[in-house]
Amino acid sequence: MPLMEGVRLAVKTLGCKVNQVESDALVGLLKPLQPVVVPLEAGADLVVINTCAVTTSAEADARKEVRRARRANPAAFIVVTGCYAELAPDQLAELGADVVLPNSRKAELPGVILQRFGLPADPITTPPNEFWGAGERGLLNNYVRAFLKVQDGCNAGCAYCIIPRLRGRERHRGYRDALSEAGALLEAGVQEIVLTGVRLGSYKGHPRGIAGLVEELALMGAKVRLSSIEPEDTGDELLRVMQRFAPQVRPHLHLSLQTGSGRLLALMGRRYDKNYYRELAQKAYDWIPGFALTTDVIAGLPTETEDEHQETLAFLEEVRPSRVHVFTYTPRPKTRAASLPQVPIEIRKRRNKELQALAARLAEARVRPKLGGAVEVLVESFRGGKAYGHTPDYYEVEFTGQARIGQTAWVRVEAIEGYTLRGALEAIKQEPARYLLPVV
Repeated sequence: MPLMEGVRLAVKTLGCKVNQVESDALVGLLKPLQPVVVPLEAGADLVVINTCAVTTSAEADARKEVRRARRANPAAFIVVTGCYAELAPDQLAELGADVVLPNSRKAELPGVILQRFGLPADPITTPPNEFWGAGERGLLNNYVRAFLKVQDGCNAGCAYCIIPRLRGRERHRGYRDALSEAGALLEAGVQEIVLTGVRLGSYKGHPRGIAGLVEELALMGAKVRLSSIEPEDTGDELLRVMQRFAPQVRPHLHLSLQTGSGRLLALMGRRYDKNYYRELAQKAYDWIPGFALTTDVIAGLPTETEDEHQETLAFLEEVRPSRVHVFTYTPRPKTRAASLPQVPIEIRKRRNKELQALAARLAEARVRPKLGGAVEVLVESFRGGKAYGHTPDYYEVEFTGQARIGQTAWVRVEAIEGYTLRGALEAIKQEPARYLLPVV
């Protein structure tokens, strides 16, 4: 199909932040198409769906989005990639996908799409390796926050998880290559870099691991945030780097717990115990100014007793996370946990509700002290005459007052709704400015 004018592009991303960074990067790598990004139902010429398969509901979402894309865009070129593309490529093709590229071939996406629209896949538009990201060759502009993918794959083999099968063995991006991309991002005006990976804490591309990479990014002047990281991969060296550079290195960690039962942690193949997690959380609270903990738990893991469910509730009370993502266990075929005795679904759902109720109470207790105080906010966008951004400890903030995208503001908190703080601009924090968007 020869390219006559800008291509109407719809992108749907499901699942993790690694998928999000890959989707964002793809939009940049398709720059020769002069893409006009549109909603899925707005008459797209090209649809890219980046799928997830971490749960059966994620699989169902992937199938639904492919059907929806084909109904809304009968003549579009539909490309499906991601974890569900690895798991069920034939099914996705039957549902309407023109091309299905699994994770193992995701780096081929730009070339496949460009050739479909009559453009060559040359070195400028084809990523050099699987760690292509939003900053490759300066393709990203005018973003305040950008993701930097430095790791993929997982060797852990937890009993309930299918991700190692879908993402493969661990691979690590060399730190010089990662720092080069970070430099391009900073030069383009990015203020905050979010490090991502399927098992980020296992990163071995730097001689000092993830702690060494974070420190070098901070010394370059970047604000640095870590996406989800496994507790056993979070050592004292990383906590000390976060302590030294906070709040430039954001004082927030998402440490997946999954269960507060010691027996279930061992049965599910988790590589830490409750004492380790407890001590790690306490160190972070003690060492890192303004530290916030977020986590995941799974309701109704195989063989979970009522007493073990109560253990999880009690342990969450003890470690005091500011946010808890609660999932109901669903068996994943070809995982060890699927062959174990299952908790009845009605009990799993009831336990989920109890965990959700506790999560809401813990969140309210953690955020309440911010009311009436001033919080630091990186200004990211404007909508409806109000500015939006996030605090270093990852609360969304909505505020009134004149500021520029890319500035760091002090905002007086006047109200709290859920995880969102609302207030008014108090002052602009003086920082070395590289690039600022106009006042909106």
